[in-house]
Amino acid sequence: MERSKRKSTFVEKILNAPAGSIVYREPDIVLSHDNSARIRKLFEKMQGREVLYPERLVVVLDRKMTGTTDELMRDYNSIHDFMEEQQVKHFFDCDKGICHQVLAGFIRQGLIVVGSDSHTCTAGAFNCFAVGLNKTETAFLWKKGKMWFRVPETVKITLSGKLRPGVYAKDLALWVMGMLKEENVNYQSIEYHGEGVNFLSIADRMTIANVSAEMGVKNSVFPPDDLLADYLGDYAVLGVWADENACYKKELHINLEKVFPLVMTPFPENEIKGVGEVGEITIQEGLIGACSSGRIEDLRVVARLLRGKRLAPGFQLSVVPASREIYIQAIKEGLIDAIVKAGASVLGSSCGPCLGSSHMLGAETKRFISTTNSHSMRHMTDVGVEKYIASPATVAMTALRGKLDVEIAYPENVFEYWTVPIEAITIGTGEDRKNRNIWNYADIDHIAAEQLFPEKRTYKIPIECAEAMRPYLLAGLDGTFASRVQAGDIILAGEDFGRGRLIKHAAIGLVESGIAAVIVKSVDRSFYRMAVNCGLWIIIAPQILEAYRVGDQITLNLEEAVVKVNEKPYSLPEEDPVFIEMVRKKGLLQLS
Repeated sequence: MERSKRKSTFVEKILNAPAGSIVYREPDIVLSHDNSARIRKLFEKMQGREVLYPERLVVVLDRKMTGTTDELMRDYNSIHDFMEEQQVKHFFDCDKGICHQVLAGFIRQGLIVVGSDSHTCTAGAFNCFAVGLNKTETAFLWKKGKMWFRVPETVKITLSGKLRPGVYAKDLALWVMGMLKEENVNYQSIEYHGEGVNFLSIADRMTIANVSAEMGVKNSVFPPDDLLADYLGDYAVLGVWADENACYKKELHINLEKVFPLVMTPFPENEIKGVGEVGEITIQEGLIGACSSGRIEDLRVVARLLRGKRLAPGFQLSVVPASREIYIQAIKEGLIDAIVKAGASVLGSSCGPCLGSSHMLGAETKRFISTTNSHSMRHMTDVGVEKYIASPATVAMTALRGKLDVEIAYPENVFEYWTVPIEAITIGTGEDRKNRNIWNYADIDHIAAEQLFPEKRTYKIPIECAEAMRPYLLAGLDGTFASRVQAGDIILAGEDFGRGRLIKHAAIGLVESGIAAVIVKSVDRSFYRMAVNCGLWIIIAPQILEAYRVGDQITLNLEEAVVKVNEKPYSLPEEDPVFIEMVRKKGLLQLS
């Protein structure tokens, strides 16, 4: 079907290509924060001298407000000098707020927004295609102005009804996350539809879009509507949206009137349950705010619940407004006064608490409850602290009682979705998975990056020593791989390939060993971009795996985007010539 006649999803429209295609596009906004100092070093390593489009850069120093180190001060000085040298107009120093909230002050609908932070996806609330990239990609964008994207398939979620009193956007975000754990949504886009969207404020939409990074999806996006037009000061509804009857990977429905307060249990299980299911466990410390739930609407809820009351004895509650403007507005409305008089501490607007700075765990803290999603808080598990995630209202009520509690308890409190624990599968002794040049693991889902290369070895082998990585490749999956792998070999794998902690050595080692391609049913979002940027060709093609039988021959043609199983050709979606060159040259850095 001609592209002009084909019914398209939001992301197919904004990237102007069908799902599965790999395109090369110019983002409208390139966001970065304190890691801009390291991005500058990478930019200069690429022989970059002048940022191609300085007007597209948005740089916000938002990581730490206290406890600065000499290294951080040097980074800040480097960033300040570079911003002045490159005449970057949208530069915000460390007293303005968290980058995702600062960005909301001048964003427009229908843009391509990228950033060197996983929670860049928050801008999907503004009808933008918003995704996180890594530092190397951001440096490449500073120099070249363009980046490759794989156009994701899309899941349509239709919302009906309205959230009940005592149920908030964070509860809905956790509901969606829990529901999607039963689906294979790796690297897919989420579109929110239905009349239920009309009852979600822009702050609500930001909270929901913000959690996309933890869902494993590529992005989430809301439609342009009157509410967004009013927020942006437009006289008419502008933006981009999917065609009616567009083709979706999946279509799901949520009745907002059925949603109830939820909580996510500690890492690594991260099970989502109704608060009532978990029970009245004792909790010693809490955090409300930051980029997930630090907007003025959230602070109003917290102040309303805390006003005229005192926190439970010994409970430590910290509140982080998402920006300086929100902090000032909260002072004007008397919200800060109510929060502080209840016994809570209000911190500066930064990402410090999520990263473990600007905030200290109490010596007696065994359980911690927070509104923040950040994986950076996993370190709590290492020191024996259980972290729970919930809405600002649930955290505030818990702070008042010292036990997990909600504002309004509903009789239905058992969350219907649950996740089957993933157990790592290893190839048994005497089992040979290699035939011809094919390593066939197509029947194995959830192969973790840790199985591809042991994390403990990353501390001993420098990233530059690729040859030294070879003996440990696939050590956690197939003990025979490292000694038998040859240049030109192909790996077949199932769903969710490369999941878990991001291990760059895995991709670099496979490239060094000569792996021609990895063909998968689906792949972890972060691993995919990292691996491809290292020059590892990952092909998402379940139809090829379904057709393959042991003994078949697979031939690859990168330039023609064709894979043959025996003599039967399978055409791959469009691949931009720049992408092809990147794979051929073994990595993004080789294009710079």
